Amino acid sequence: MTDDQATPPNTSGPLARLDSIVDDVFEQADPLKTSGHGLTSDDDICPLYCAISRIKTRYESHELIGRGGMKEVYRVYDAKAARHAALAKPRPEFSRDHFDAFLREAHLTARLDHPNIIDLFDMGVDAEGRPFFTMELKLGRSLRDVIKGIKKGEQDAEFPLHRRLEIFQKVCDAIAYAHSRRVLHLDIKPENIFVGDFGEVKVCDWGMGVVMAREKDQSESTVLLDPDLYGSLLDSAKGTPIYMSPEQKDRRQTKTPRMDIYSMGCLLGELLTLDVPTTDSDALTRVDPALAATVRKATKPNPEDRYQKIEDLREDISRFLSGYSTSVESPSLRREAALFYRRHRETCSIAIGLFTIFTFCVAYFVIQLRLSRQDAVEARDRAEKAQAAAESSQKQAEDSLARYLAEKRSSQEREMSQVLSAINHSDFITDAMLLREEAMPAAINHALQHIKTIIQFDPLPESKVWLQTFYLHFLTQDFDAALALSEEGKIIDLDLVHLAEKYQTFQDTDGNLTTDDFIALIRDLCKHRPKKPQRGQLAEKMIIYDSLQRNSIEDLERVTNAWIHINNPHWDPLQFSFDPETETVRLRGAKLIRLFRRFPGRLDNQVPLSLLYVLRPKVLDVRETGLENLTGLAGLNLQELDIRDTAITDLTPLLHKHDLRRLHISPGQLSELYLEQLPESVEVFMGN
Repeated sequence: MTDDQATPPNTSGPLARLDSIVDDVFEQADPLKTSGHGLTSDDDICPLYCAISRIKTRYESHELIGRGGMKEVYRVYDAKAARHAALAKPRPEFSRDHFDAFLREAHLTARLDHPNIIDLFDMGVDAEGRPFFTMELKLGRSLRDVIKGIKKGEQDAEFPLHRRLEIFQKVCDAIAYAHSRRVLHLDIKPENIFVGDFGEVKVCDWGMGVVMAREKDQSESTVLLDPDLYGSLLDSAKGTPIYMSPEQKDRRQTKTPRMDIYSMGCLLGELLTLDVPTTDSDALTRVDPALAATVRKATKPNPEDRYQKIEDLREDISRFLSGYSTSVESPSLRREAALFYRRHRETCSIAIGLFTIFTFCVAYFVIQLRLSRQDAVEARDRAEKAQAAAESSQKQAEDSLARYLAEKRSSQEREMSQVLSAINHSDFITDAMLLREEAMPAAINHALQHIKTIIQFDPLPESKVWLQTFYLHFLTQDFDAALALSEEGKIIDLDLVHLAEKYQTFQDTDGNLTTDDFIALIRDLCKHRPKKPQRGQLAEKMIIYDSLQRNSIEDLERVTNAWIHINNPHWDPLQFSFDPETETVRLRGAKLIRLFRRFPGRLDNQVPLSLLYVLRPKVLDVRETGLENLTGLAGLNLQELDIRDTAITDLTPLLHKHDLRRLHISPGQLSELYLEQLPESVEVFMGN
C-alpha cells in the first residue's frame, strides 16, 4: 500500500486548498499524479470572488448618525468592501423634484481628490428609486466640538495655538485645491471640518458648493451644479450667516473665491478667540497682532481688500509659525529683532554668552595689567628710595635691595600668571564645542591679538605662550609663521615643528594643502596620541577650520570619512556614503563603535562634538553598526535618524533635538518609557 493510499489527503483548510491548486498547476501534464487530490468546488479556488458574487445587499446595518437640511446620514457596513461607510440619502419628506439638488453634493465631492477633503465612495439609486451616495466615515470630532472642549478647559493642552493653526493650514490646503479645480465650498465653518485622533483633517459637506464657470465655454455639467438653478429647492440647505461674506448673502452676486476667503478669516478668528465671529474690533485685542491683522484682512467687507488667493492667507500663517513677520503687518525694528531671536534662540544665546565671557576676560585682563603697571611703578619708587638710603646705611641698603628683589619676584610671578591666563583664554575661546561655523576664524584672530599683549613683556623662550602662538599658527596652516618662532629660538614641541616643516613643502603658492595632504596631516597628528593626547583636539579644530575654506562637498566628504576611520581604526571606510541632495549620511559595519573623539581632561558636562559635524547631515542612517549610544550627535540638527539593528537603547540625547521628525527603530529595541519621552513632533517607525 502506497503512502497516498495509506493517508487520505486533507480536504479541508487553506493548506489543503493550496495543495490542490499547486497539484493542478504542476501535475496537469500527467493526470495520474492528481489522483486523490481532486478539487471540491469553486469556493476552494476563488473564495473572494465567490463571496462577493453572492452578496445581494451591499449596504447593511443602517444606523442613523446625523440629519441635515436635505439629507439623512447613516452609518452602514459595505459588505463588498468589508468596511464601514457613511451613506447619505434624501430625507423622507423630499420628493423626486429634490433629487438632483441632493446629488449636487456627491458630484461636487467626486470632482475633488485631496487628503484633506472627504472621499466619495459610491453613488446610485436604491430599490425604492431614491438616490444615495456613500462617503468616507468621519472618525474623530468636528472642529466645533474641539472648540467647545477647549473653552471648557478639557482639550486646551491637546490643542494649543500652534496645533490649531496647523489644522487651519490643512483646511487652507483643501480649499486651495478645490479652488484650483474651480470649486467653491461657500459653507466653511467648524461644523463642516472634522479632526481625527491622528492629525487627520477633513473638509466635509460640499452641498452649498459651486463650480465656477469659465468665461465663455461653461459646460453643461457646470451649469447643473449651480445652486441658483434650483431656486427654492435648496432653501433647506442655506449657509451660515455669521460665516458668510456680505456679498454672498445676495444670491444675485457672482460666486468668487473671496467668499471662501472671508469664511476662512471667520474660522481663523474663532480658532484664535474661541468665540463666534463678530464685527466687534475688541474681540481680537488678546490675539497676537500679526494674527489679528491676518483675520481683519481676510474679513474685509470689500472683496478687493481681502486676500486674493487662499494660498496668500496660508502663507501668512506659515510665516507666523516659522517666526517671520506676515505680509499684513508693518513690524517695527524691535519686533523684527524679537522674531529673529525666536527663530535663532540657541545661536543668539551662544553669541550673547560668548560676548559676556569675552567682555569679562577683557575687563579682567585690563584690571590685571593696570595692577601690574602700578606695582612696577611702586617697586621702582621703593628701589630709588632704598638706593638713596644706602648712602647713609649699608644695612638699610641691603634691606631695601631685599625688598626690591622680593617685589620683582612678585611682579614676575604676576607676569607668569597673566601668561597662563592668556593661554587658558586662547584655549577657551577656540574650543570647538563653543564655536559654530564662521565664529572660529574670528576667535583665533582674537586669541592671537590677546597673546600679543602678553608678548610685549618679552617672555622667556621656554614660556608656554610661544608654544600657544605656534599652536594657533599651526591650526590655521600658517606654517611659515609657526616655523619663524622655532627659528627665533623659541622652545616648541619637536613633533609639531617636524610636521610643520614636512607639510610646508606641500603647500601651493596660496599656502593651501590638497585634500589628500590635509588628511595625511590629520593622520600624522593623531599618531602621537599615546604620548600627546591633546593632538587629537588640535586635529578636530583643524578639520572645522579647514571645512570653512573648502567649498567642495566631495572634499568635505573625504575628510569626514577619514576622520571617522581615524577614530574607528578597525572600521572599513568603504561602508560610508553621503548624498548631498538629501543631506543623508549612511554608515554600516559592526566595527564602527563611536561617532565622537575621546579627549583626556574633558569635563563630564562637556558633550563631545560629532565626527560628522562638518557635513551637517539632516538624515543619519547607522543601521547594523557597533554603536551603543547616541553621544556622538552633538552639533547635528538631524531631521531623521535610523538606529535599527544597533545596541542603542538610550534616547536621552534626542530629547532636545527639536528638529528631529522621524526615528526608525527595530521591534523591541526600546522600552515604551523612552518612546513616551520623545516630543510629539517625532514620528517613530518600527520595522526590520
